[in-house]
Amino acid sequence: MRIYKNFKSVTLCVAHWAQHVTEEQLRKEADWLQKYVGIEKVYLETFRGELVDKSQLIMIKKILEEDYGIEVSGAITTVTPDLNDSDKNRQRLFETMCYCNEAHRKLLKEVSEYTASIFDEYIIDDFFFTQCMCEDCQREKGKKSWEEFRLEKMQEVSKNLVIDPAKKVNPKINIIIKYPNWRESYQETGYNPGQQREIFDAIYTGTETRHGAQQDQHLPRYLSYSLVRWMDNVMPGKNGGGWFDPFDCDRIDTYLEQAYLTAFSKAKELMMFCWSAIYNNKRATPLGFLYQKLDKIMGQCGNPVGLPVYIPFNSQGEDHIEDFLGMIGIPFEPTPDFPSKGAVFVTAAALKDKQIVQKIKAFVNDGGKVLATSGFMIGALKDYPEIKELTSITYNNRRLEADEFQVSEEGMFGKKYVKSSCLLSFPLLEHRNNATWSIMNAGHGEYHESILMYDTYGKGKFEVVNLPDMPSRIRDMPPEALTLIRYEFLGEGKIWLDGGYGVSLFTYDNDTFGVYCYTNDGCAPVEFNAHIKGKYSELEFIKDGEKLPFWMPASVPVLYTRPLKFRPKDEAYDENDYESVFHGRINPGDFLFFKLKKGN
Repeated sequence: MRIYKNFKSVTLCVAHWAQHVTEEQLRKEADWLQKYVGIEKVYLETFRGELVDKSQLIMIKKILEEDYGIEVSGAITTVTPDLNDSDKNRQRLFETMCYCNEAHRKLLKEVSEYTASIFDEYIIDDFFFTQCMCEDCQREKGKKSWEEFRLEKMQEVSKNLVIDPAKKVNPKINIIIKYPNWRESYQETGYNPGQQREIFDAIYTGTETRHGAQQDQHLPRYLSYSLVRWMDNVMPGKNGGGWFDPFDCDRIDTYLEQAYLTAFSKAKELMMFCWSAIYNNKRATPLGFLYQKLDKIMGQCGNPVGLPVYIPFNSQGEDHIEDFLGMIGIPFEPTPDFPSKGAVFVTAAALKDKQIVQKIKAFVNDGGKVLATSGFMIGALKDYPEIKELTSITYNNRRLEADEFQVSEEGMFGKKYVKSSCLLSFPLLEHRNNATWSIMNAGHGEYHESILMYDTYGKGKFEVVNLPDMPSRIRDMPPEALTLIRYEFLGEGKIWLDGGYGVSLFTYDNDTFGVYCYTNDGCAPVEFNAHIKGKYSELEFIKDGEKLPFWMPASVPVLYTRPLKFRPKDEAYDENDYESVFHGRINPGDFLFFKLKKGN
């Protein structure tokens, strides 16, 4: 039974709960969840260290489907306690399986077959990785690196122990692999979406960001949006949804932000892990109310669009720097494929591609714009010296400390000087004056150096942005500096924001956009200006199904419209020669979505 039109509200029931829940308790919990959340689909585990009796699975499935109208699919989690004495010599994180161990391999195959005999679809939780380095693994690895060995091993395991056995039992089975939130570490643990997408029926995305400072995964909150977008581009049309949980969420908003951003990404399903964790949990009580609002809003927004970020498969470097920039208002569209035209952002992760400099040269030469981080530049100078064809930038292992910023304004010689609230540390990139042009300098006292600079090459532009060593320190850069970075990333596009840190921008392909203001200690309302290319008279609030309160206008009027360029008197102005500017204010924890309305 569908409750929401633009996504499914789903959860997962873990094996231990499924094995022990009574019919009475099941109904009690289902009643609560339907009251506060509205569950449309359940993934029911058959195995997580213990195998659930078929009679229990059938009882749960029957009640949920027949009495609550909830769709039920299967699930497995590939963890197990020691199966024999030899397992005591294996140091397995979270009891994940050793896939060089015949007992573990046999168990996984049997679990896959068992699950396929009951369900026509099942999902594999994100413990489907290996970090085992036991003697058996060492022997089988041989001279390969652990990354090479694990990528090959998990591809073999996926096919021979999971997919083929299940499809032999049930040819209709749809098998989904759920990928963790830690994309930068996939290759070290055997996750291989570039190849696994060829054999699995669908994928699923971990969007659990939780509290970044209170857990060890150092994940910026924008990841709840960006990783879904990357996965959508990994397997278009086959990304089943986004998966988040309430663990390490110190406040309700920390939990809810995961749901918001997952919904903003246009995920097909919003997976709240897990039934037991959200039942009777105050963090889940607002979900039904908010899902109704999100459903109405997302139904009026088109497909997400943003600045492409090139993140190749099996890559790592400057982990999540794009997510920190996403939290200053740059909408990104991460992709495993290098684009053919327009603009693209590259970080140190792009250095995994051995052809990256050749791709950039051709892209820029043909009129494209490449924005690169200092981490990319430093790595390229070391590993791909041909990057010097594009720029005069050099790096000599020196540091730049800065609390003073010289920001370019309109005109070649327009300048503004601003200070940050603290001293920030950057890698010191040097360039040759006038060969490379500086847009923003930073420093302290008598010494300043560029932190935003560009070179022209052929028909295009190669631009480098130098960001603080600590990505979380981006928020401490002056608002004027952040605005200039936004403009350089987005100014040639449809929309960009000026203002401080902590507001994300979400853009769609049907003249709609949204903003979200993050919550944090000491947060306060944020004011911003939205700069939109073209002549628009107002921003119409996208309604969430309720009438706007009497004190809230139906739209935001244009602040001013101005030409971006001046043409000779005998030339007509084009629509894109103009910019319309709107002023907005948003409270922490709120999201606002707008439809652009044309003016004269």
